[in-house]
Amino acid sequence: MDENKNMESENISENVDHEAENKSKEIKTKRIIGMRVIKTVIASYICFIISYFRNTSPFYSVIAAILSMQTDHDSSLKVGKNRMVGTIIGGIYGFIAILLIDLLNIELFNYIHYLILSLFLIPIIYTNVHLKYSSSSYISCVVFLSITISHIGDANPMYFAINRVIDTLLGIVVSLIVNRLM
Repeated sequence: MDENKNMESENISENVDHEAENKSKEIKTKRIIGMRVIKTVIASYICFIISYFRNTSPFYSVIAAILSMQTDHDSSLKVGKNRMVGTIIGGIYGFIAILLIDLLNIELFNYIHYLILSLFLIPIIYTNVHLKYSSSSYISCVVFLSITISHIGDANPMYFAINRVIDTLLGIVVSLIVNRLM
């Protein structure tokens, strides 16, 4: 009889363990939105509002906020710092390229224009590596290309380049602040 009670007790114990494990799994799967998602949405919205009052496109600041948001403040700070360095390097080279292409009166969107833009990627990448920010090379190249390809129709390419850098830096800073406060 004691053996039967022990077996029943073990079976009940196993069932309780399995039920607790299943409930734990249910709770984890029912969790729909995590804190990183919430922080990303808040940072994005703040960037939209800032752009609204600045009367600029929110595109670059919102993207920067999204890409800079990490699970914790320290990770966001590291990613944000790399993005800031990459943005500034890409912005400087983008401005130089625009001036050079205008100075040399090169027709836009032809093979010479594309060759010049492609060759500019060499010093951009090497500048990042030289400054020991090789992980920001990709963002430097993205910023450079967004400036040199998207500025068409702007009365002042320098204005576009500066605003592109400012918008990106705003998005990074907003993301860092939101991540720090939450």
